[in-house]
Amino acid sequence: MPKITEVTPQKKNPHRFNIYLDGQFVFGADENLMVNRRLVVGKELSTSDVEHLIKETEVGKLMERMYRLFSIRQRSEKEVRDYLKNLSFKRRLKEQEEISSFIVDTIVARLKQLKFINDEEFAKAWVSARRKSKQKGVRVLKQELFQKGINKEIIEEVINDTGYVISEAELAKQALEKRMKIWKNLPTLEFKKKAYEFLTRRGFEFSVIKEVVENVLQKR
Repeated sequence: MPKITEVTPQKKNPHRFNIYLDGQFVFGADENLMVNRRLVVGKELSTSDVEHLIKETEVGKLMERMYRLFSIRQRSEKEVRDYLKNLSFKRRLKEQEEISSFIVDTIVARLKQLKFINDEEFAKAWVSARRKSKQKGVRVLKQELFQKGINKEIIEEVINDTGYVISEAELAKQALEKRMKIWKNLPTLEFKKKAYEFLTRRGFEFSVIKEVVENVLQKR
């Protein structure tokens, strides 16, 4: 059976190690795998052990990608799966080994265990951020969350959570005010048309749009 003859820390990442079997480099492993599998010099590994370890180290490499991805912003489970699917497709184009569904499921399970993936928390953060920065209405927010793979129950719960409910009229007013400098000299009918179209695209309901636009027109 192959025997571990050398274990050396990687130059670019001292938390990962190169594993040599019978004098040849075979795979890299992170600290957790080193400890859990007791990968020390002198240990013998069966062929199936080596194959399994290589799969585990692939997970380790991809987890490092996940950490970088989540350092930018939180992700939904669907976003993670789509990212890995796209990465696998790129590998196939380069005639490299693709990412198996087993590895994808393993990564998702680990991210959930580490509390990186939590679709309810993701939805809350998404709604809060989009309403603050983009003044998005409920209709668009629901559509965005659905596209992110969030189930309907979570979407409804988050949208109706009093901690995240902001007056639709106030949000629509804030969004419209940003356009006032551009449209202030437009004739009333043209202004009204643009305002309705703009707020509709932002996902606000007709009744809210009508109320906000009428109030704004009274102050012109």
